[in-house]
Amino acid sequence: MKSSLLAIRSIGAEFANRVFYPVLIIGIVVAIVLVALIVWLATLSEWWLLLAIPIVMVICVGAGLLAIVKLVIRYVTPPQSYLQKKAVKQFVDKLQGVAETVATPKFILLFQIVRDIAAPRENGFIGTLSSDTLSLRGDFKELKGLFDQRKD
Repeated sequence: MKSSLLAIRSIGAEFANRVFYPVLIIGIVVAIVLVALIVWLATLSEWWLLLAIPIVMVICVGAGLLAIVKLVIRYVTPPQSYLQKKAVKQFVDKLQGVAETVATPKFILLFQIVRDIAAPRENGFIGTLSSDTLSLRGDFKELKGLFDQRKD
């Protein structure tokens, strides 16, 4: 696979992981609060236990979706050396800084990056952003160089 596509997949996987864990923590907290609320309401009347059925179904579907998302992230992440991982993390830090400067919401940024991962191409969102943004251009070239050094 070309070095630019490997770099884009690495960047996308790193960014997706950064968004995934806060979503996971929020989901767990919401699930715990909902279950505690159902238990408390069930002490008032047993009829509230009927509410547990759709809530448990939603929690199970959410857990399944989160598990699938994590497996997809793990699948698309290419093997990386320590130096490559460090460079990817630094690039994603800068990418997030640029996105915050232009006030791009994280979910839109994540959608663009996931689209780049699903249909990798050099002129995708990350490639275009890297070539259009002066501060990211050199970093992206350096990152591509790190993936060029890799022997398959």
